[in-house]
Amino acid sequence: MLLQVFLLVLAIVMLYYGAEFALESAEKIGLYFGLSPLVIGLVIVGFGTSLPEFFVSQLATFRGESGIALGNIVGSNIANLFLILGASGLFETLYIQRQEIKIQFILHLVLTVLLTIVLFQAKLYVWCSLLLLGFFSFYMWDTFKQMSKQRHLTHFDSHDEKVQLHAMDFVKLLAGFVLLYGGGEVLVSSGTEIGKIAGISPYVISAVFVAFGTSFPELVTALLACYRKKNTDIITGNIIGSNIFNVSFVLTSLGIYDVSIDQSFNVEIGVLMFASVFLLALVYMKKNFARLSGAIFLSLYIGVVYYWATNAPV
Repeated sequence: MLLQVFLLVLAIVMLYYGAEFALESAEKIGLYFGLSPLVIGLVIVGFGTSLPEFFVSQLATFRGESGIALGNIVGSNIANLFLILGASGLFETLYIQRQEIKIQFILHLVLTVLLTIVLFQAKLYVWCSLLLLGFFSFYMWDTFKQMSKQRHLTHFDSHDEKVQLHAMDFVKLLAGFVLLYGGGEVLVSSGTEIGKIAGISPYVISAVFVAFGTSFPELVTALLACYRKKNTDIITGNIIGSNIFNVSFVLTSLGIYDVSIDQSFNVEIGVLMFASVFLLALVYMKKNFARLSGAIFLSLYIGVVYYWATNAPV
C-alpha cells in the first residue's frame, strides 16, 4: 500500500513537470511559426495530452478489456470538460467570444452527436470508425488551413519581436510528452491498485481512476496555465482539442479490434451533450466561462462520479 502511495505521488510530480515542459515549449514553438494560442492548444498541447488515452485504450483493448477502453475515452472527455474546464473557470475567466472558439465549440457538438450514434451500436463497426475518421480528417484539414492563414498574416506583422527557437525547445516538448505519458501510466496503475486494496469495484476503478488518470495531464496543464496567467485560449484549445482527439483519433484507432459495446452510456452521453450545448449557449449570449459556470461544471462532475460509485455493477 505504501509503495502504491509513493508511486501515486511520483506520478503527480512527473505530470507536473511534464505539463510545465510541454506548455512552455509548445507555446514558444507555436509562436515561432506564427500560430495563435488557440491552435497551439488544439493541435500541439491537445494531441500531446491525449497520448495517455491513446496508449491506455490500445493496451486495454489488446488485452480484451474493451469496456475499460471505452470508459476511459468517455470518462476522460467528461473529466476534461467538467473537472478541468470547471476548475479552470474558478481560477481564471476563460474568454470564449472569438469566432475561432465558436467554431471549435460547434465542431465539438457535432462530434458529440457522432459519438452518440457510435455508442448506441452493438459494436464498433467499420462504418463507425470511417465516420469518425472522416470527421478527424476534416478537423485536421480545417485546423491546418487556419494555421496557414495565421502564418500568412504573421508574415506581414513586422512590429512583433521574432521568437528565438532552439533545439532544446523541441527536446523539452518531447520530454514533456514522455513525462505526461509515463506519469499517466503510473497514476493509473497505482490508483487502480489502491482501489483494489480498498475494495472498490472494477467499474468504478475504470470510470474514475483510469479516466481521471489519463485526464490528469490536461488538468495539470490547464491549472499551470491559469497560475502563470497564460492566454486562456491555450486552456480552451487544450480541452476541446484533447476531446476531439480522444474520440475522432483514439476511438477510431480501436476499429482494428473487435470492440463490443455492451455497457449503456446514456448518462455519459447526456452530460457531454449538455456541456456542448452549454458552451455554445454562452457564446451566443456573449458570456465568458467564469466562476459560476466553473462551479456548475464541477458540481456536475461530482454528481457523475457519485452516480458511477452508487450504480457500479457488483
